[in-house]
Amino acid sequence: MDNKDSKPAMEYRYLGKTGLKVSVLSFGNMVNHQAADPQASTTEIVAKCLEYGINFFDTAEIYSLGNAEVFLGQAFKDLKVRREDIVVTTKLFFGTDGFHSLNPSWVNRKGLSRKHIIEGTRNSLKRLQLDYVDVIYAHRYDEDTPIEEVVRAFSWVIDQGHAFYWGTSEWDADQITNAILYAQAHGLHAPVTEQPQYNMYVRDRLEKEYATLFKLYGYGTTCWSPLAQGLLTGRYNDGNMPEDSRFVVDNSFKDFKDRAMNQLFGPGKKEKTIEALNKLAELAKQHGFTQTQLALAWALANTDVSSLILGFSKAHYVEENVKALDLYRKWNQELESAVEGILGNTPAASINPREFRLNKTRRQQQVLFGKL
Repeated sequence: MDNKDSKPAMEYRYLGKTGLKVSVLSFGNMVNHQAADPQASTTEIVAKCLEYGINFFDTAEIYSLGNAEVFLGQAFKDLKVRREDIVVTTKLFFGTDGFHSLNPSWVNRKGLSRKHIIEGTRNSLKRLQLDYVDVIYAHRYDEDTPIEEVVRAFSWVIDQGHAFYWGTSEWDADQITNAILYAQAHGLHAPVTEQPQYNMYVRDRLEKEYATLFKLYGYGTTCWSPLAQGLLTGRYNDGNMPEDSRFVVDNSFKDFKDRAMNQLFGPGKKEKTIEALNKLAELAKQHGFTQTQLALAWALANTDVSSLILGFSKAHYVEENVKALDLYRKWNQELESAVEGILGNTPAASINPREFRLNKTRRQQQVLFGKL
């Protein structure tokens, strides 16, 4: 059999209730600035993603202080990608001056004021060398800006043709609902998708809090950190942090590292976490897959997930991660129950949300592998 024919067929899901189809695995270039040649690395990874049918690419103004958008846009240009064949998203809120910038003259360079949403959009498009993005996200909720200003500004961005849709990232269910209701009441474009964290150890928000959003509004989700910043890859199963871990080599991940280490490897938790991680590795091995592939297949089994955003740091990780689709297509209640038995962290609810999602019919489309 030709090697190309052995590649798993990519699956595409609708982004919520929109007509936009996104690959269930996608590339987010938050971490590629650590490569020796970030531009070459990004281009190589994008090429490999396209080869495997990945059509969804996510970035943000804050990533590498704006440079991540430059790398991604240049990669599309160098590879001569047809714009119609890719879904590109970016996010606004933090600006490009760093999370903790305190210069008083920079106060309008971040947040969700109409000023920053419009200026930020235009600046992102320049860095990406694109006329528009498919989805533009509010990277966080802005407590200081009225929701009507936020909704009207993003709606204006869409009306101007700078984006087709807008979404939210790490907003709570009430904040999202308020934005949708305001937009509906005033004939504006409502947000259509959320970008939350979702993995075996971060579950409550997507599986429980957002249940009404999925039921009433068909809200989409493009989930970040499905591998829990690498903790679910098997590299941490001995309880130690590899020297080449992004937590070690990249100080910008310090906050992530501190939260993850405290949550899973803090006092009284480390032994239980190590035991669970090793049981997951053994379960994956029994079925002929890696722990990484098991974690991704588990997340994909929840059909409220539109796409899982993966931060490939090397091109060869694309092939390894895409193989998770083979396990996902074999997913059944036996596997689901085995994982739940290991994790023991099903969100408290009237029903098991994942069991319900697992058996629920959603608009999906599977296609055979084909080079984009």
